[in-house]
Amino acid sequence: MSALVFRGCAVLLLIGGLAPAVAADGDGTSVQLRVGCVLASNSGREFDARLQELKPRFARFFRYTSYYLVKESREKVSLGGRMIFEVPGGRYLMLLPKERNSDGSVLMKVVLLEGSRPIVNTSVSLREHGTFLVGGPQTNDGALILAIGADDIGEK
Repeated sequence: MSALVFRGCAVLLLIGGLAPAVAADGDGTSVQLRVGCVLASNSGREFDARLQELKPRFARFFRYTSYYLVKESREKVSLGGRMIFEVPGGRYLMLLPKERNSDGSVLMKVVLLEGSRPIVNTSVSLREHGTFLVGGPQTNDGALILAIGADDIGEK
């Protein structure tokens, strides 16, 4: 599934090799989630070195000339729990890891809220070391892109 960022609405990009993962805590009942908020714009040609791994994907799916990591968070979350990430501009991202699939991936609900209104409300299955991109909202000269992932999927 792929798409572009459209004015005023969030667009999902599912990138191959997705990766939220269960943290190696022995019984595999938690997930080490990571979220990055990236400002993509056409002001300049800077590329934040912390985003190097995502550079080919940004080039493939977006048409911006500059990418800067504005905010990042990592959190260990129990399966059945949640992580809330405040997105600059007054929106909130809620990640709810539900269960581990038989293939080792993690089923997760992803909800992007503007006030109490969900802009994005979907479920994804994320494999180890993959990334799920949510594009939007637009800014004056670009857009915010959310990069969602996780690491260290444990054994079932």
